[in-house]
Amino acid sequence: MELLKIRKELITDLREDFPELVDKFNHFVISPLQSKQNSVISLTFNKETERLPKEIIVKIFRTKNADNEYNTLKRLKKQELLIPDILFYKKPYLFLEKAEGVNLCDYINDKLVDVADLNELDADVKKEITICVEKLADWFTQLHTNNTIGKNELSEIIVLNKGDTRLRDFVYNPSNNELYGMDFEESYEGNHIDDIAWVCCSLLDTNPGIFEMDNPKSKIDLLNLFLKSYYKKNPTFHFNFKYFTEKLIENLNIVMRRRHINLNLDKENFIKNISKEM
Repeated sequence: MELLKIRKELITDLREDFPELVDKFNHFVISPLQSKQNSVISLTFNKETERLPKEIIVKIFRTKNADNEYNTLKRLKKQELLIPDILFYKKPYLFLEKAEGVNLCDYINDKLVDVADLNELDADVKKEITICVEKLADWFTQLHTNNTIGKNELSEIIVLNKGDTRLRDFVYNPSNNELYGMDFEESYEGNHIDDIAWVCCSLLDTNPGIFEMDNPKSKIDLLNLFLKSYYKKNPTFHFNFKYFTEKLIENLNIVMRRRHINLNLDKENFIKNISKEM
């Protein structure tokens, strides 16, 4: 029912902008993509169009953050950060290029099923995971260093944060080692560790993660790999361990509320294996 509603919205609201969005001859098909607050679909045309590629991503905003995402995308595109091209924007509709590759969350976690320790992995598989986690650190290095605002009164580095970052916000193409980031509606200026803590939260909690594994050593190792890679590339950025762990626990609690998981995290036991050597 939801897809029928979205289809009708597209045809009704955008028929003048894109005559190819007609239903009479079933010229396009749509399928839903995961989104917490907005409607996001993959749209595929069955015939050539005048202005659009065969496959696109359409985001229909149900929040008030459309302009924030659009303006952030324009800003980052000028910096040549790997993000989808903007194909069309008219609130609440945002048409984006479809990035080629596999969702980063699935690319990593599918390799970690029933794996307690990264050293249990085949050497080539371990290398594949290591490369894409380091690529994720590269991506955030470019985002933060190109958009450093300055320091606050505590000498903390203030940057443009992506905001509410999840592994599912990235598409990885292992054939050319390119990583595309998306979903910038909650971008904001703040402590660079805010983004870092969200990445680490997603590395830990996505299945198989700390809510499914008795011993999540493999996930802790990925977290440490990401942190070390990021701060190696950003030696002037100060890693505040206390602030990081507070944000990490805060984010994990947010995730648990979203998933209706009733669990109290033991902070002291949980963070003892996170590296302080940045």
